[in-house]
Amino acid sequence: MKYFAAAAAAAVIFVCTAFTSAIFTTEYARAEAGARYARATTRECYFYSSPQNSAALFAVPYTYCVEITGEDGDWYAATYAEDTGDFRAVRGYVKKSQFLPLDGTPEVVWLNKTVSITFSQETPPGNLPVIDDITLSAAFYGTFYSGGAGYSYVLCEDSFGYIAGAIEDYPIIEEQKPQEEQPQQSPAPDGGAIVAFVAIALLVVLAAALLFLSGKKSKKRR
Repeated sequence: MKYFAAAAAAAVIFVCTAFTSAIFTTEYARAEAGARYARATTRECYFYSSPQNSAALFAVPYTYCVEITGEDGDWYAATYAEDTGDFRAVRGYVKKSQFLPLDGTPEVVWLNKTVSITFSQETPPGNLPVIDDITLSAAFYGTFYSGGAGYSYVLCEDSFGYIAGAIEDYPIIEEQKPQEEQPQQSPAPDGGAIVAFVAIALLVVLAAALLFLSGKKSKKRR
């Protein structure tokens, strides 16, 4: 019996040790993997062409995300947007202090917004003909402020550049709060199970009584 108890204890210790090792291995792998996306926490989270303060291109739209592709000191190497429609993916850097790393993949990563740009010509003097206004579609990337004036960084006809006016009118991604767990209701007692339990208890008592009576009879015969 002693040998059996020792073997059982050793088996329990082995199982617990293996389970703990599996937990630590999983947590270490998660830490190594890191976050893949990071969210702009204000309207002044800029995207840079290189990890330098002087290389700002545009402010990533507030509440939208960049994809993290690497790290460089206080900077994330990042990608914004994708090669789809009027958009082209841009690769550069963002400051770690301005972006919040996410645990998973957000439903909406970047702002897919296009704007119309109209080019107009001044009417020349006399009766010289003038061409009509030309309107083109451009992919909006973000805003840029300089000297108190606001601009928008866009891609139009395969060329990146700025247009007058900072576009701040776009949908804000609301933070999704986790749903509150509903308290679990205790299951109603099962009437059938209660009846079965009572029946088994009665059978046990009856069997004990029969054994007791049979023992008494055998003693009397002796």
